[in-house]
Amino acid sequence: MKNILIITNTIDLTVDYLIDKYSNQINFFRFNTDRFQDYNIQITYEDTVIEYIDKSSSLRLLECDALYYRKISLPSLDDYSPQYQQMMQREMMTVIDGIAETAGDNAITRPSIMRKADNKVVQLQIAKEVGFTLPRSLITNFDYAAQKFSTTNKAIIKPISFGRIVGSDKVGFIQTNIVKNEDSINGLNCSPAYFQSYQSKDYEIRLTIVNNHLFGVRIDSSDKVDWRKENAVLQYTKINIPPSIAEKCLDMMRRLNLNFAAFDFIVSEGEYIFLELNANGQWLWLENELNLGIADALVSTLCEDGNDE
Repeated sequence: MKNILIITNTIDLTVDYLIDKYSNQINFFRFNTDRFQDYNIQITYEDTVIEYIDKSSSLRLLECDALYYRKISLPSLDDYSPQYQQMMQREMMTVIDGIAETAGDNAITRPSIMRKADNKVVQLQIAKEVGFTLPRSLITNFDYAAQKFSTTNKAIIKPISFGRIVGSDKVGFIQTNIVKNEDSINGLNCSPAYFQSYQSKDYEIRLTIVNNHLFGVRIDSSDKVDWRKENAVLQYTKINIPPSIAEKCLDMMRRLNLNFAAFDFIVSEGEYIFLELNANGQWLWLENELNLGIADALVSTLCEDGNDE
């Protein structure tokens, strides 16, 4: 059986699903980074060994066939002096990244590739190069430019990265919102943001691609700004993606060295308008809704020989 390392956290339901479904076919080793202290990690020039401190399971990277890099979080360091916490986080992330960059002959997806692919500045340029239709867009830290853009267009604002805010007792997310004309825009100088002209839409598309296998879903939402809003009423339908759009997506993935990606589009009067790509996009909820076969394609890709990006 193949040995697959999954780097994630303890609350990742997608990994729970994969391990439960395929554990009779694959030896999974799960590295929950939010429980970093539960592992003994030894890295030498000869090999890397990750072992549970209770010695219930271990993995040698020389025996690892593939990596699935998922959702990373770090343990609380509240018991340590604040002056050391940032350094400790950097040290842990350096070890995690190093393992993820070197584990297995293939991967979905190395963190260095993911960081580039998820960068909205990079995406904007490559999406233009492959020929996608795009909304008018502005990424800026200049208040005046943002104000001018938003008064000459009905505009939306969204985070450049993931928009996650970690508080003392909860984690919140900043999502896509309409810019109100009566609100002045200020404070961007050290907090740049992503503005786009608002596009009316017939519906939205989430296209998940795994190693050239396309899984298209039409999303009809009661929220006309962002279907991911908590109170949105959603309807999902399988959809065939036009060949011209599919080829542009595959071209973009080739340029970014990806074998997995989730694309978001809006469709307006029949035209596909590219919004963004997520190199580590969620897919389990669509698998459960429509039985798409994403999990089978993902596991098959990980089990292929020498299929690294």
